[in-house]
Order: sequence, then C-alpha cells, then structure tokens
Amino acid sequence: MADAAEGTEPAEETEPEFIELFSGAALSASDAEVITLRSRTHLVVFAGAEGSGKTTVLTSIYEHLNQGTFAGFKFAGSRTLLGFEEICHLNRLVSGGAQPDTQRTRLTDETKYYHLTLSPTEPATARREVLLSAMSGEIFRMARDSREDAERLTFLRRADTIVVLVDGERLATPAQRTSAEADAADILESMLDANMVSQNCRVEIVFSKLDRIAAAGRAALDFGAKTQEKFKSKFGVRVQSLSFRRIAARPAPSSVSDNSDGGLADAFVAWTSLAPSSSMDAQLGQPAPSRDGREFGKFGWRYSERKKRDP
Repeated sequence: MADAAEGTEPAEETEPEFIELFSGAALSASDAEVITLRSRTHLVVFAGAEGSGKTTVLTSIYEHLNQGTFAGFKFAGSRTLLGFEEICHLNRLVSGGAQPDTQRTRLTDETKYYHLTLSPTEPATARREVLLSAMSGEIFRMARDSREDAERLTFLRRADTIVVLVDGERLATPAQRTSAEADAADILESMLDANMVSQNCRVEIVFSKLDRIAAAGRAALDFGAKTQEKFKSKFGVRVQSLSFRRIAARPAPSSVSDNSDGGLADAFVAWTSLAPSSSMDAQLGQPAPSRDGREFGKFGWRYSERKKRDP
C-alpha cells in the first residue's frame, strides 16, 4: 500500500509483435504492388505463345532453388509457396504422370505473380526480392486492341525484365518454324504498341528448348539465327535494351538431384540483375504517371518535376 501511495509507476505493457500471415497463393497485381512498395523488388515477366515454355522456366527456377544453391542464390522465403507448388505438381513423381509435365498458362481475368526472397552466396551482398510472372501472348494482344485491357495491365509497366520466348520445339519442325517466329514477334509488337515496355526495361528474346532445335539439325539452327537477325532489325530501334539467349530448361522430377540447368542459371542472373542506381534514374528522368494512377503517385511526380525546374 505504501508503494502505491508513493505513486509507483505501473509496469509497462508490451505490445504483441505483429505477425503477418500469407495465404501462399499466387499474387494478384494489387498484392504484388504491396511488395514492390515495401522494398526494391525485381519484376521479371515471361511472355510467349502457348507451349513456348513460360511456366516451365518459372517452375525450373523454383525447383533448382529447392535443390540448393542456384545461380549464386539460396532460397530464403516466398509469399507464394502454394502457388509454386501448384504449378510444379505435374512435374513431380507424386503426380503419377508417366512423363514430367508443366501446367499450362491460363488466360485469366487477372495475371498472377510469384514471389521469391533470395539470399546470395556472397556474404557482402544483400538479399534480393523477385517477382515472376508467366503470361499468354493473347493478354498483350488484347491490351493492344483494348484500352480497358491495357489499363488492367498497368502494373506490368514496372517490369525490370521482359522475356519473350520463341518455342524451340516449333522451330525444330519445318512446317511450324515461320509461325513460331511470327507469334513471338507479334507478342513483342503488341506489348510495345500497348505501351507495356518502360524505357529502362530489359527485353530478352529467348529461344527455348535448345535441345530440340539442336536435334533437328543445321536447318533449324540456321533458321533460329536468321530469326534473331530479323528481331534485331525490327525491334532494335524500339527497344533500348534488347538481347538474345538460348536455353534448355526442363526441371527434372524432384527425386532426381543431377539436373543440368540448360543455361538457366546464367539467364536468371541476367534477368534479376539490379537496375541502374538512383543517380542514373534521376538523369534519365521519371516517366509521367498513367492517367489511372493514384493521386499520391501523381503528387510525387509533380513535386519531382517542379524541383528539377526550380532547384
């Protein structure tokens, strides 16, 4: 009682720590935007015709990280584990399939994003946040032809790297070579016409299933080389950073540890390399926000532009 009378201060109540829980499912554009607002996140978009290997490449990256160190990184977490497991299921022995397969990309009302937190093997390097998305070419054709569909894909303008896949299996088939080339060219052209490619975005044309192309012989390899030259001529002026690559990346069943990455490790390093520093971004200038952008973002852009004019 004496202590109470003397005004002893009550013990401080500690607030419980906030625990953030995730459903584990693939993210919508709005959910993905939350991640990009919290930390520097590298967005990689895979685009291509049906069967070109978009989802196969995405699942390959996840499976290689599951097996250990990959491309100088270790798996350090994900908000979309269930989403990854869903698209990887057909490639697993537990699925009961006779051959490994990959779930096809579906044309849905909303594009899905998959998240990875990566810990580099070099101790002095910081962790890296990555978002991956595999999209049908039809989505971009719709965005080109419809303003409403283009506005639905506004978040894609944040992409740091866009990978357009040319189906190597079709290139290996004489009757389908021309259409495989045309599909990839049409997809990239649709993205550019719909203003989906930012000035600082890296675009890479990837010839997938290299093993199929090589097995088809010299004619298929020569056609691939000519296709690359055509893309350089057609898009070199419209895309500031355009590069080319060939990969063969089918993930092995999860019980098999000896799995060549088919050039995927080098590709992943290039796709997720960090963008130029903020000083370089300042020199290039910030693009004006879209008409449907948030008012907060518009205010920030107006303030930045005013400061550049009146320092």
